[in-house]
Amino acid sequence: MKKSFLWQALILSGALLGVTACSSDDEDSSSDMSYIQFYNASPNSTSARLSMDEYEYTGVDFADSMARYSYSTGSVELAVIGNDELGDDQTIYEQSLDLGNDEEHLFMLIGDYHSPEFIDINYQREEMDELNSDEDEDYSKMQVLVAHTAMNSAGFDVYIGLYGREFIDATLISEVSYREHSDAVIFDTGDYILYLTEPDSMEPIYTTASMSLSTKTVYKLIIRESFGPGTPNITIDSVDSTSTPVTYANVDAHAEFRVFNALNEQGSIDVEMTNHLGAIQADDIEVGKVSEFKEIDFDDYGVQIQQSESGEVLANNLLVTFNQDESRSIFVYQDESGGVRGMTLTHDLRPRAFEYQMNFANLVHEFEDLTVYFVRASETIESAEYKIDNADFAELNALTIPSGEYEISVVQQDDNDDLTLLYQSELLSLEGGGNYSMALIKDTSMPLGYQLSLF
Repeated sequence: MKKSFLWQALILSGALLGVTACSSDDEDSSSDMSYIQFYNASPNSTSARLSMDEYEYTGVDFADSMARYSYSTGSVELAVIGNDELGDDQTIYEQSLDLGNDEEHLFMLIGDYHSPEFIDINYQREEMDELNSDEDEDYSKMQVLVAHTAMNSAGFDVYIGLYGREFIDATLISEVSYREHSDAVIFDTGDYILYLTEPDSMEPIYTTASMSLSTKTVYKLIIRESFGPGTPNITIDSVDSTSTPVTYANVDAHAEFRVFNALNEQGSIDVEMTNHLGAIQADDIEVGKVSEFKEIDFDDYGVQIQQSESGEVLANNLLVTFNQDESRSIFVYQDESGGVRGMTLTHDLRPRAFEYQMNFANLVHEFEDLTVYFVRASETIESAEYKIDNADFAELNALTIPSGEYEISVVQQDDNDDLTLLYQSELLSLEGGGNYSMALIKDTSMPLGYQLSLF
C-alpha cells in the first residue's frame, strides 16, 4: 500500500465564516464547504479547544475528539487553545489555513504539551461516497485511515482482517511511524480486527477485539500512547464522525492491581485473587496503607480477604474484573453492618502538564455528603475554588485541580447545617502534574479521629 507522509505542522487563529454540524456521513456535501474534525493526542495536555476565526469549539481532552463539522471555504485563522499552569487560557498553536471545497481535514494535537505539534490530515472520501450512492449496485463501503501519534513508540506495519478469519488472511494497510498516517483505504462495511506488527514482521504484537466498522464513513484509527501495564504501551482509538471515540486495547495485554486497607479494626490483611489458572496474593497490607501494583491476567477473579496475623477469613468470593491494560486499586472497607466489602477504582495514569487528578473515597460509613476542600494560601473553605461535594459513603469522586500548594480539609455538614472538621492536612505541594488517590478512614490515633490517606 502507498504510504502517505502529508503530515503538516499547522496552527491557526481568526474570524467566523460559517459553521454547521454534520449530523450524518450520508449527507450530500454542501456547496463551498470543507469538513473539519479535531482529536487531542497530546498525552499530558489540558483540555484543548479548536478555534476557527475566533469561533471556539468545545474543549477536547486527551484521547477524545470533537464531531465532524462543515465550515465555509476560504482563508481561515485557526488556533488551538489550552490552559497554562495557572489554569488560564493560552494559545498553543496558530496559523492561517486555506480551506477548499469538499476538503476533509482531521486536525490533531500531538506530542509533549510543553512543545506540541499540530497535524493536518487531508484525506479523500469522494470515491467511497460515489460507490455508496450507486443505486444499481448493492454497495456498503467504508474507509480506514491509520495515524501514529504515540511519540515513544517505534513504527508498525498495520494489517486489517475480517473478524473470524486468521491473521494470515489480513490485508496490509501501510507501515506507519510517529507523525505518519496511511491513505484512506476502502473496504466493505463489517466487523474487522486490526493487527500491528514490527516492520517487515509477520508476528502480531497488538491485536484488537472485533471492531464494528458498519457505517458508511471514514474511520480514523489513531495509535496513541497508553499508560497501563500492557505492552507495547499504546492503544487504538476509532474516530468516526461523532465526538466519542471507541477504544480498543490489545486483547493480550495484562492488567495490574493494588489494594488499600481501610479495615481500622482488623489490622493488617492478606488479599488473594483467584481464577481458573491459579491465585495471586498481596500480603501484610497495614491499615491506611496501599500495596504495590501487581501484574495480573485480564479475567474475572474471586477475592478472599483475611487477617494477616490470625488467618481469619473476613470476606470470600468477592468478584473483581480486570480488563486488558487496566490499572486498578481495590479499596477494602467495612460497611455499616460490619461486613467487609471491596470497591475498585480504575486509574487514569497519564502524565499531566499542570494538573492533578484527585480521586476521593469516603470509607467512613457514619458519614454521607462530605465536602473535600482544596484550600490555597489566599483562601478559606468558604472561598475555596476547588472542592468535591456530596461525597457519600463507599462512592468514588474525582476532581482535576491545577498544580500548587493546598491544605485539604474534609468537612461534614449535619441536618442543622452545623459543620464538623473531620480532617485537615498540612500544606501539600503539588508541583508539575499527576494523579493521587485519597481515602478517608477512621483512625483514633489522629487528633480528630480520622485519617486521609494519600497515595
